[in-house]
This record gives sequence, structure tokens and C-alpha cells, in this order.
Amino acid sequence: MSDIRRAARDEGFALHPIKMRPPYLKAFGFTPDCVIDVGVHDGTPWLYRSFPDAHFVLVDPQAECEAAVKARVAPKSFDFRAVALGAAQGKAMLSVPETDPGKGGAMASLKERTEKLADTFTDVAKREVPVITLDMLAVNLPGRLGLKIDTEGFELEVLKGGCETLKRCDFVILEMSVTHRFKGVAPPSAIISELAKAGLEIRDVLALAAHAGKKAQPRHMDVLFTRWAE
Repeated sequence: MSDIRRAARDEGFALHPIKMRPPYLKAFGFTPDCVIDVGVHDGTPWLYRSFPDAHFVLVDPQAECEAAVKARVAPKSFDFRAVALGAAQGKAMLSVPETDPGKGGAMASLKERTEKLADTFTDVAKREVPVITLDMLAVNLPGRLGLKIDTEGFELEVLKGGCETLKRCDFVILEMSVTHRFKGVAPPSAIISELAKAGLEIRDVLALAAHAGKKAQPRHMDVLFTRWAE
């Protein structure tokens, strides 16, 4: 193992533990009554296994994602909502790209993608989808909450529609863009500021996606926010 570490370091890499796993998240001692998974696509199995006794609300404007989750690894207790979340109730246009036949739905977004990745799309379908706020979604959910958001550049809008809900969240995991991947994408400081209003602070970077090549500049990060204990 030391030889592998040394070789990786010489090439500019470091070996780190995989943090998007149940043992890591469980170590924080979170006990949510309900976890909201926003931008579910085909599911987030490691999150579901982290809280097997919690009820999950799975949210994605692509209605076909419900069947995809059931075919993969679904939580024991869940509801699926085929809506998008935003800063206000209404309707929005969802762009669903295709890379290979039947693939690309994980990159569906309510924002215009501007990064070079868009050049690989063979087609982009447009769908008008209903939008509600996080507060509307969670108003009848009991107890303490956990929240995961992966909405391809729309994360700040989701947060802005959930001011009251965020106050009940013991943790938030979200995909935070650190480059201009989409037109009008929020800078990291805006995301951090919005969560800080609810008493949630950066705790860890769970995963990082970078551009290919030796420069390997980051594109986005999966970031864990938790309450700032006294």
C-alpha cells in the first residue's frame, strides 16, 4: 500500500477514504425522522442505507425516476414527488440531455448548461414541469430532517424556497458548483451564506468532480453542512 501511495503522490494524487458511505455519515450521530432527496434520478443508495429507519421523500421532476429508483435500491419507506423545487411556486422548463440512447437524464437541469460537457449531448429535450418550494413540500413532514440536493446548478433556488425547512435540518448535503457550469449559476459564497442563515456550516467535502487532464480543476463538490455545535 505504501508503494501505491508513493506512486500516486509522485503523480500529483493522494489517496483518501470514500466518504459517501453509510459508516461515514452514521458517525455524525444524525437521527432524522425524514430525509428529503432532491434530484433523485435513479436513487442515492448510500444515503438510504445510512438512515434505514427514516422516511424518505424523493423529489424529481422526471416522473420516470420513480421506477428507476424501485428497480435499483429504494428506501424501505418513501414517497415520490414528480415536481421540481425552486424559490417560488410556478412552472419551469427542464432541459433533459441525451448522451447515448436512453442516457443523460442525470444531467437534466432547469438552467442552461454552458460548460464544454454540453458539446457531448446528442439531443436536448425540453419539458415544462411544475415547481413548488421546499417549504411547501415539507410543511407536513414531522420531526427533524435531513436534506440532499443535486439539481445541476439550481441548488440556491431550492434553498431560497426552504427558509423554514432548513431550520429543521440537522444536515444538508448538496452539489455545489465551483466553476461556471451553467448560465446564472450561484457562486459558492451564495450557497454558504444561505445555509448559514439557518445555522448550517460547512463540515466536509464528501466528493469532488474535476475536469480531465493534468490541471484537474474542480467542477463541483458534494458538500456536507451541519449545525455548528456550541
